[in-house]
Amino acid sequence: MLFRAAIALWVAAAAEPQLREQIVPLEARIGREMHRIVVELLDVDESIPGVREMVQATLDLARGLGLANLLTDDSKRRSRIAAQWARVLDSSVRID
Repeated sequence: MLFRAAIALWVAAAAEPQLREQIVPLEARIGREMHRIVVELLDVDESIPGVREMVQATLDLARGLGLANLLTDDSKRRSRIAAQWARVLDSSVRID
C-alpha cells in the first residue's frame, strides 16, 4: 500500500511543479538511505568497481518489479526474474 501511495505521489509530482520541488529532495534522501541499507544487507564493498552500479540496478529492478505488480499478479514470473538477478548480483559483487 505504501508503494502505491509513493507511485501516486510521483505521478502527481510529475505534473505539478510545486509538488515536484518538495518530492525530488525527499526522493533523493530516501534513495540514498535505501542504497545504504542494501549495501549493508548485501555486505558488499562499494570501493570495488561496478559494485555501486549493481546495487543501484538492484534497487531499480525492485522498483520496476513493484510497478509490474500494481496491475496484475504474475508473481511466478517475477520470482524467476528475482532469482536470476540474485545469481547475477552474487557473481558480480562477491570476491572469493
